This record gives sequence, structure tokens and C-alpha cells, in this order.
Amino acid sequence: MSYQFEELFSEILDDNREVLEEIEPFEHPLVVLLRKCLEEQESMLERLIEEFEEGKTELKDIKTNCSALFHANQKVNPYFADWKRATGWIGYKDDNPSKELMESLKEKLGVMQDDLIKIASKLDEEYGESTAKYFIPTFYLPEERVD
Repeated sequence: MSYQFEELFSEILDDNREVLEEIEPFEHPLVVLLRKCLEEQESMLERLIEEFEEGKTELKDIKTNCSALFHANQKVNPYFADWKRATGWIGYKDDNPSKELMESLKEKLGVMQDDLIKIASKLDEEYGESTAKYFIPTFYLPEERVD
């Protein structure tokens, strides 16, 4: 099971790094906040991948980093949505991102979100719902668990 976690975390890390690279030239205040959250997410992903590579898959070894990862991701999407909306108001010109770039970023962030939901479901199965609820925000848990 741990190889599945490692694979999913690696996919998210790749997408995360691509998004960080693509937003690098922009200095909008919302991008600064977005970048900070993505950097935190990147750090947690690197730690989690390392834990799984070392075979440390006990809950005590991953719980804190998983929790920080999910919470960082919860901030990524609103910051991006606000930046996208602000860019639309200002217009896609000059030093602003293109409409195509914004759509590409939206797609990558959506894939990352979907992968985190898959991870949350697998963590829920692996470690049990009575434990997972303490380190996985309900937004990421399967709908039938939240009701």
C-alpha cells in the first residue's frame, strides 16, 4: 500500500513544482500567498515521500506532515481563485498571466486536489476512520464518512 501513497505524493509534488515554476514571474500579493502555501505543500510532500521510501508508514511517522499538507492545500485553492478573479478584473495584459496559463494552473491545481482526495480515502482505509478524522480535514474525506 505504501508504494501507492509514494506514487500519489510524487505526482502531486511534480504538479506542485510545475505550478511554482509557472507563477514565479508574478508578484501579485495573492501570488505571494499562493507561493508560500505551495512551498509549504512541497516541503510536506518531500518529507512524506522520504518517510514512505524509508518504510516509515506508522501513523505516528506521517500524521503531522499529512495534516500540514492538507491544511496548506486548503489555502491554495482560495488564493488561486482570488488571484484568477483579480487578474480577470485587471485584464490579461502586461505583466499579468495569460488566460491560457490561468486555465492550465486551474487544471493542475484541480488534479492535485483530486489526488489529495484519493490519498485521504486511502489513509482513511489504511489507518481507520476513527484515527483519520483527527488529521485529515473533512473536506478531503469520502462523502459517506462526512454525513
